[in-house]
Amino acid sequence: MQEVVMPKMGNTVEEAEIIKWFKQEGDPVEVGDPLFSIQTDKAEVECESTASGILRKILLPEGVEAPVLSVVALVGAADEPLPDISRYGAAPTAEPAEDVTSTPETSAPPAPVPNDVRPTAVHKGGAPVSPRARKLAAQSGVDATALSGSGVSGRVMEADVRAAADDANVKITPTARRMAENAGIALTGIDGTGIGGKITKSDISRALEQPTATPAAAATSHDPTAEMKPLTPMRRIIAERMTASKFSAPHYYVTVEVDMSGAKAFRAGNKAFKASFNDLVLYATARALREFPVVNARWRGDAIEEGGDVNLGMAVALPTGLIVPVIRKAQHLSLEGLCAAARELAEKAQTGKLLPEDYQGNTFTVSNLGAFGVDHFTAIINQPDSAIIAVGQMKDRVVVLDGGIHIRPIMKMTISSDHRVIDGAVAARFMGRLKEILEEAAF
Repeated sequence: MQEVVMPKMGNTVEEAEIIKWFKQEGDPVEVGDPLFSIQTDKAEVECESTASGILRKILLPEGVEAPVLSVVALVGAADEPLPDISRYGAAPTAEPAEDVTSTPETSAPPAPVPNDVRPTAVHKGGAPVSPRARKLAAQSGVDATALSGSGVSGRVMEADVRAAADDANVKITPTARRMAENAGIALTGIDGTGIGGKITKSDISRALEQPTATPAAAATSHDPTAEMKPLTPMRRIIAERMTASKFSAPHYYVTVEVDMSGAKAFRAGNKAFKASFNDLVLYATARALREFPVVNARWRGDAIEEGGDVNLGMAVALPTGLIVPVIRKAQHLSLEGLCAAARELAEKAQTGKLLPEDYQGNTFTVSNLGAFGVDHFTAIINQPDSAIIAVGQMKDRVVVLDGGIHIRPIMKMTISSDHRVIDGAVAARFMGRLKEILEEAAF
């Protein structure tokens, strides 16, 4: 019997939800056949079968969220007996049997294992343990080698040790625990909807959204004539990520006004290829980030990951929500090359053809609402970035230059920065340099 697992879509994706099964139990499948689609934190992704045979058992139904690398289905021969599916978390979990010395012929069936841990997660001789997890385990008196790790190949992470050191009666995923810690909310009173009653990040998000009004006031605040629309998977994930970002990253904002006269003249004179104003902003941003690697950085808890490639995210609005495709190594691209990359990613986003590698690994993000007539706005940082730029529309405004009154196309840009990583003076200098590149039309 072959196991089909929830694919890992990147280092930042810890959980995903199956949106649709394309095959049903009893259907034949081949390697490479579309088997199910999942909703990650960024997009809906179609997943292929990794095994050939008959789809014997679907272990994770539609609409259920589970950690990556969970076993979601079994594929085998038509007459092959199914194993004990309780080991995959398909049945309520139970405590391990007290007697572990019985022979194979008389031993009880294996104790069920939660679905968020693959059978291979615990290795003989102890699971691999990260340095930070080992340090925390020594401080808290936890045997880290006895834990089931949530990292790659069963690696025990700091969050796993922290969870084990806390109240054993509280079952919660590492992501949900981080959200609760960042928000400063107690876990008591939160009902877990995950497998075995485990608290998930969705449960934490719902707890954060609970009104603070009294029950009587809450009962009368709902308009019975209003339409209640259930959250789509993408909308729910956007809400969770933005909430986590605002609670974890101390935001502050710096705004500059840019005279786009030079950029307008450049576009009018450039006949070789088509470049939008947003393309010019993206290109200027990549250039400025090369000079300010501290802005192209990430907060890592006990360190700051600074510099490296400029993987530039560009926010694209879709009917179902917001997605951020990534222009990789933007610092090495010419303006023409960047325009082509941005146009290709935007088209793939609008047609739903983005692959996971198209929207992962961003180090900085640009969000432009100028096309919607917005003059100025602030954006929430797209983590794990430490900053994001919000771009407003270019608009003719009266300005005073050299003692004279002139009309110039002015565009406002605001950077939202994580103060843990970027100080105010650094953000100000960065925005000054970005303004300079655009006004000089240094493309």
